[in-house]
Amino acid sequence: MDKYAERLTGFMRAVGCMNDAANRISDYFVVKLEESESMLTSLARYHSSITNEFPAAYWHPQLRECSQTIFMETVAIWFFEHEDMQLLPSSLKQNLLGNFIDDLNEMTGNALFYSLITSPPVWYASLHEEFVIESQYGRYLIHFSCH
Repeated sequence: MDKYAERLTGFMRAVGCMNDAANRISDYFVVKLEESESMLTSLARYHSSITNEFPAAYWHPQLRECSQTIFMETVAIWFFEHEDMQLLPSSLKQNLLGNFIDDLNEMTGNALFYSLITSPPVWYASLHEEFVIESQYGRYLIHFSCH
């Protein structure tokens, strides 16, 4: 695994644990996608690794370019979704988001952000939101979900 993706996944999983409640579990992670000629091919390889029962095309991936600002607004929603996390002091929330963006920028450098919309052919999560980041260092899938 990519050392930057591994470090960022650890950070995200720690925050995800703080959002767990008795009736749900949060799952946040980063995956470095395999290099290929296109982003959709990289995603197809990732989706094929989840299940071999259905072709990757059954995920119906759509990419919509977005800004880093929109991405970070979504990160904040997922990081502070649980009511206990919402009660954290504003300075602590900003510190968590600041550390996250610093690590992300170290991992990706100057990057393009895309929102990934899929229709998984298998149970994937009760609610999920994903992004793909393309940079000079590779392509990364950022996953947020709860189940």
